[in-house]
Amino acid sequence: MSSPHFFAFFVLYSIHSIWAVLISLVVSLSDGLEEIVSPRRVHFKSEGERKIAYFLDSHDIRYQYETGVLVNTPYRKTRIWYPDFYLPQFASYIEYFGLVGKKNYDEGVKNKLLAYQQMSLDVIPVYPWTFSDDWQKYIMAELEKTTLRRYKTLRSNKYWSTQKSFSKYGNKLAYGKSLGRPY
Repeated sequence: MSSPHFFAFFVLYSIHSIWAVLISLVVSLSDGLEEIVSPRRVHFKSEGERKIAYFLDSHDIRYQYETGVLVNTPYRKTRIWYPDFYLPQFASYIEYFGLVGKKNYDEGVKNKLLAYQQMSLDVIPVYPWTFSDDWQKYIMAELEKTTLRRYKTLRSNKYWSTQKSFSKYGNKLAYGKSLGRPY
């Protein structure tokens, strides 16, 4: 085989091989999608995580279990952490800290929460004692607070606050923060 033909064959064969690997990777990833959202098929690491998953599932709140998130740690190192639950509808995480009370674990919890805060990630921390109260109400209240805070932030954006809209006084246009008092 001449050199140009061999090179072309080699390139095509390599592309075909890479393509085959990518397809098999996508198929293997998609095989586990049902496990991400269904607590009946996931093996949770703790009873607390199982309770949270069943609660989310029973309220039709979609979640992904232990989805990796790239974080900058307080020690200025980039790491991939796996918070217990990611709620895509709310762009929020739930992290169950089931081993609090152990010195090294407690230090890790503090560092995680600090890193999440510095990266502006919305994380709802849940502890073992959270289950002694109305923990479902706590989770829903935290999700509501996050949603309202994001909405207020969006509405305070210069673009949104200057958009025209119709006031409740008819077809008169009102602007921004003084909706109802047209210019």
